[in-house]
Amino acid sequence: MLEPAAAQLKDQGNELFKKQDYVGALAKYTEAIALDGKNAVLYANRAACNYGLNRYLDAVDDAQMATEVDPGYAKGWSRLAASRHALANWKQSAEAWQKALDALPKTNLSPAEQQQKDQYTSGLNAAQAGIKAVREPPLARFKASDGKMPWQVATEMLPELRQGGPEKFSSSAWVIAYAYEEFTKGVKFMNELKKIPHPEAPGGFGYRGNLEALVYLSNGLMRDERAFHIDQPDWITTYNQQVTFEATARRAWHSDGLESVKELAQKRLKEKGWDDVRPALSVTVRAWIMRGVFESHLRNEPQAGVQFLKRAIDLLEWGRNIWKNVTKSDRGAIFQDTFLRGVRTMHLKMFMDAYCTDPGLNSKFPLEHLKEEAEDLIKEVYIVSKTPSKEEVDPGVVSSFCIYPAGIAYSRMIGYYHAQMAQYGTDLVERMFSFVNGAKAYMEAAGKYPDDDELHAWYLSCTMDCMRNAGVSIRDFNKVAIDLREAVPKMMKIWAVSALQQGGRDEKIQANLDSADNIMKRVAEGTLTLEDPVPL
Repeated sequence: MLEPAAAQLKDQGNELFKKQDYVGALAKYTEAIALDGKNAVLYANRAACNYGLNRYLDAVDDAQMATEVDPGYAKGWSRLAASRHALANWKQSAEAWQKALDALPKTNLSPAEQQQKDQYTSGLNAAQAGIKAVREPPLARFKASDGKMPWQVATEMLPELRQGGPEKFSSSAWVIAYAYEEFTKGVKFMNELKKIPHPEAPGGFGYRGNLEALVYLSNGLMRDERAFHIDQPDWITTYNQQVTFEATARRAWHSDGLESVKELAQKRLKEKGWDDVRPALSVTVRAWIMRGVFESHLRNEPQAGVQFLKRAIDLLEWGRNIWKNVTKSDRGAIFQDTFLRGVRTMHLKMFMDAYCTDPGLNSKFPLEHLKEEAEDLIKEVYIVSKTPSKEEVDPGVVSSFCIYPAGIAYSRMIGYYHAQMAQYGTDLVERMFSFVNGAKAYMEAAGKYPDDDELHAWYLSCTMDCMRNAGVSIRDFNKVAIDLREAVPKMMKIWAVSALQQGGRDEKIQANLDSADNIMKRVAEGTLTLEDPVPL
């Protein structure tokens, strides 16, 4: 039985939930939980709010608490199952659906209970179908015969680039070479982990290793995710052992929810100080970042990965606010501007990939949200460019955390946003303007990348795609084609082999160049003029 004040808050939350005011309802349930933290219904209801807000990790946390408080509460299990399903955790979702069914009466079901049974059975069937379905991971597979990888070529180029001074700073070689260097250093540390006899450890064994593997792995991916590669069969197993080792040694909160981490971090800070809390928070956040990458790149489930990156961002923004007057040496590198910008950039890219799993104007991953976050990132990068740091860094850092984020925001977010708006628009004039805006954004993006980065050429090609549908003149279309033709040899020097290349990059670029050639032939023949719109 709920306390009267908690019951009143619950009723208020229920009314707000009916109106789909999930934020308001969540606040009411949170207030009620503060008064009565042992009521499964309150946690299940708050889980439903988090689910409605697409905060699936938070929904899992609340639903799990509901099942712990009352293991026989069917709705608690159903909320956990639905949240697990949204994260594409099919096996755990199926187990939770079965628990929900088991919690219902076996006979003499009321109409409401029969409806629950039908819903839970349907959910169980969907989860079991998810288990059986095999999704090909998007991680590219390379063979020795494919040629040198970009990081190999780039690393060989660095001595010459260093001798060239500032004039040679604008090259993607700096970015991918340093990203690879940090990532492989993390892998090296990971492989140094040793299992050793330990009489007091569970199973009689413990681990000895380097506690910086997660730092270098995550730093490498924030510099450039294209450095991510797996070159040993036991990579994932070794990584999981490393995370467990670091989380145990640092007493990280790898299995706690966001709000719990906030509460526990502040409590431990008072008891133990920054030397204890700083590494614990670092491992916690970096493990979330890595989990997000794995969900997207290895399981092909970006809609799940984006949840982990968003959780990392929420914790970082919270920490930067409450500890804004704490020095970097105390609170740690994860609360620095560049680190947060790196995670936000990764989140934006993954958010777009998540949108592609549920495209359309009513997507769970709204395009408007994508555009707003991209515009915020562009503003932030602009401010940073006007107030450069006095800290001495390698040229790759400047590109990875200041220049490339703007390119990503313009291209994959704003350019993609306008292209999608054109696709779903019904008014021909509005569609044309959407393509015009998309072309402008892609062109802006291309200009943010060095000439020898594959993304410079790729976004010039995307510009041409939009221009073709925007009614621009052949003259302007051909100018971009000329730039693209000049960019291809520079791109091929470093990026002859890449995931984008395996996905059809070169064929797409060549098709646009061939199209421009054919159009210019017609101009030479006199059947078209340079002022005519590009023919579809």
